[in-house]
Amino acid sequence: MNIYKTNFPTEQEGKDYLFSIGVLVENESEIVFSKDTAAVVYIGKVVKIPATYDADGNIITPAVYYDGYAIDVMSSLDLDFGAFMVYPIEAAHSFYGYPRNAEVPK
Repeated sequence: MNIYKTNFPTEQEGKDYLFSIGVLVENESEIVFSKDTAAVVYIGKVVKIPATYDADGNIITPAVYYDGYAIDVMSSLDLDFGAFMVYPIEAAHSFYGYPRNAEVPK
């Protein structure tokens, strides 16, 4: 099983790319995983600097986010994500037996 961590300019561009390489397919007018896709996790915006809050929970400084929209994919296929592929040091979640923040082999 292959695990891919990706970052696209927008969510829609990410979904369009996944569809174009066969990770997602159309089945009876519904977009679903292909038979080779085990999981797709739509991470979304990733926090670079967390927001700070006062004692009452009001935002003092808003969060700062990395550019783009993160999507993780688990597939039995060898896929080419090109420039969209990333190798984050800090993961947003654990994935298929890899603990959170573990590097997935390139």
